[in-house]
Amino acid sequence: MASIADWLDNRTGYRKLLSAALDEEVVGGARWAYVFGSGLLAIFSFQVLTGLLLMATYAPTVSSAWSSVFYIQHKVAGGWFVRGLHAYGAQAMVVVLGMHLLQVAIYGAYKKPREVTWWFGLALLGVVQGLALTGYLLPWDQKGYWATKVATNIAGTVPLIGGAVQALVVGGSEYGQATLTRFYVLHVGVLPATLVLLVTGHLYLFRRNGATPPAGADLKRVEPFYPNQVFKDVAFAVLILAVMAILTSISHGGHLDAPADPSADYPPRPEWYFLFLFELLKYLPGSMELVGTIILPGLAMTFLFLLPFLDKGESKRVGDRLPWIAPLLVGGLGIVVLTWMSMSADANDADFQAARAKAHERAERAIALAKGGIPPGGPLEMLRNDPMSYGADLYEQHCQTCHILDGQGERSAPDHDGFGSRAWITGLLHDPQAKKYFGTTEIDEMKPMDELGEEKIKAVTEFLFSLGHEKGDPPHDGALATQGREVFENECMDCHILGDEGADMFDGPNMTGYGSSAWIRGQIKDPGSEAQYGDMNEMPSFSDDLTDHDIEMITAFLRRQRFAQK
Repeated sequence: MASIADWLDNRTGYRKLLSAALDEEVVGGARWAYVFGSGLLAIFSFQVLTGLLLMATYAPTVSSAWSSVFYIQHKVAGGWFVRGLHAYGAQAMVVVLGMHLLQVAIYGAYKKPREVTWWFGLALLGVVQGLALTGYLLPWDQKGYWATKVATNIAGTVPLIGGAVQALVVGGSEYGQATLTRFYVLHVGVLPATLVLLVTGHLYLFRRNGATPPAGADLKRVEPFYPNQVFKDVAFAVLILAVMAILTSISHGGHLDAPADPSADYPPRPEWYFLFLFELLKYLPGSMELVGTIILPGLAMTFLFLLPFLDKGESKRVGDRLPWIAPLLVGGLGIVVLTWMSMSADANDADFQAARAKAHERAERAIALAKGGIPPGGPLEMLRNDPMSYGADLYEQHCQTCHILDGQGERSAPDHDGFGSRAWITGLLHDPQAKKYFGTTEIDEMKPMDELGEEKIKAVTEFLFSLGHEKGDPPHDGALATQGREVFENECMDCHILGDEGADMFDGPNMTGYGSSAWIRGQIKDPGSEAQYGDMNEMPSFSDDLTDHDIEMITAFLRRQRFAQK
């Protein structure tokens, strides 16, 4: 083995390299405060490894990006773990880099001759934030899409060049394939390469000038980098990776939102490390937004850049440098407070929580559908053929101005909770003028049917429920429905039509096929026809506003209300 080592050293000089790396003198001795730089290097190395593994499956197109991430998350063995480690690694880099810069500032390690080392660190902060922002979009899900849109819109507010910068980053005026391609190139090519160059330069300068011991340290105490500082660096790196692994296991790889859909509503929020800026902008409306998006960040970066020249004193004691350290501490505290305020405001915002719950349901629905297979047209095609996602969105856009469903909407027409179900029909027979039925309309001819008694009302309910029966529906009681038909023909045909028999149309709605897909479809397309409500109708037609496919989706969505558990 010795001869092999000698042979290798003769050709590579690896022993000299190891000696330079491990025998470096640490003035003042090894310290836990020095571990952040090595921790960042470990995280970045892990990010490269997990990123390469993800790239082996990821497809950077708007029709395939979400599908490929779904495949990684739910189909590839261990894919969820790799994806989770990569996601939490990005957050860990932001946290550890912030801690590293704070430690450097407290130790006064930006002072002569380490000014350029400090600037390299600031540049690394910008690149790490860029990596976090560009990686956010790559799953092409709702969360990343809308958060990126907010971020690029902020960039567009920069005077003079903002519009051009936004168009350059987005790839035009619309967010689409060009946007995803540019963010992908930035995330896997430009920014990592830039980071490697900055890290190389940073390490070179750090080794050239050495670590900065804190004020009051024993400068006569000198230790080699190995073993004490190496042990601390490795222990810290292992701790970070362990925390990332634990968080990944708890979250099972992190959340994948529904596929990006520009036409769907979504409560956009940036990732937690940008929430402070989001919260700040709430207090700077209109033209004042520039203060939060450009002026304050610009002043902060200018201050950090000039800090080595502003703090000219020889002393590295924190007390002697409070005029220069205090702004950093106040700024950091401000970021923490604004982040907490944003999270607290969201937690106590009922509308936001409802919107987030809806987005979560849509995401879970997308995952469930994708497990059954994603069509060639991509995940959006999958969702737009699903009544419980696309149909629900269309219902919210076009129907909730008049109807209530799940507590949402405005009531000027019957509620749709459980529409067409046994419970809904029974309630209508007992009190048709209740607000949840026709109480808010001008249809007031129908009277309560309590005089029939519970047995007959139950039978009529079963009969009306059976009228809309279609293949695949839960069964109904045929014998009870037959009894109900007799009661209906004796008691209700003076006002309603059933088949070719019954009253004039303006006495009551046509009950032929009531609750079926055809009946609901007809009600949406032409509610004033003789097959629906006739002259009694107050509902507008949607045949010109919705495509046939849209109407089919709303129809299927409404039909499912009669079988939903309410």
